[in-house]
Amino acid sequence: MSPLKQILWSILALFVLLLCFENTNLDLLVQDYFYNDSAQQWILDTSHPVLHFLLYDGAKAAVICWEILLLIALIFFRKKPIVNAYRQGITIVLIAIPLSAGLVSALKNSTNIACPYALSHYGGDIPYVRIFDLYPVGLRPQKQQRCFPAGHASAGFALLALYYLPKTQKRKNQFLALALGAGMAMGTYKMLLGHHFISHTLITMVLCWLMVNIVALCTQRFSSTEPSEYTAINSKTG
Repeated sequence: MSPLKQILWSILALFVLLLCFENTNLDLLVQDYFYNDSAQQWILDTSHPVLHFLLYDGAKAAVICWEILLLIALIFFRKKPIVNAYRQGITIVLIAIPLSAGLVSALKNSTNIACPYALSHYGGDIPYVRIFDLYPVGLRPQKQQRCFPAGHASAGFALLALYYLPKTQKRKNQFLALALGAGMAMGTYKMLLGHHFISHTLITMVLCWLMVNIVALCTQRFSSTEPSEYTAINSKTG
């Protein structure tokens, strides 16, 4: 399916998700499973060093390292046949990953949605409001809240750009599964900590896929065709 069609499907998915979570209590229903009301604590906390490294610091570092390696390849080894053959895919990945994370970060700074742990429903002092709700009079948080969409999960879902790196559909699907797995793992970890609702994670996923396909569409429109010999080779070996 072309990037343009993927963009249209992403917009539709975003609309459906917003409609669903704006008109139901699905966020609370899911999140309640991760909170022990009697003990007033979440399933996980940040004191688990291995999990925190694998699904937080280490995961973000891995994405950054991947970006750096691709950038080095494109700058210093651009004349190598294999780098030249994958130039378009590398370009999409290099541009789409930071733009996807940047889009989510920009929205986080403007939506003023609180994290679950800060809500009165879970022992905090901020009332629960949906994405398009207004805070009750006199109960608007004094500090700007920055929990929607899910910024941490965006690092994993930004890897959806890897879909456009390989030549064969089999490899594309494998990279797609890898990115979805990384994003969902990182998003679920933050949900278990009480840092995000499921809507935050799912909408982040769709936003990243939307941005990836916008970048892919622009790149494919304005870049030259990649060498066909490598396409043929990879079609046979991929």
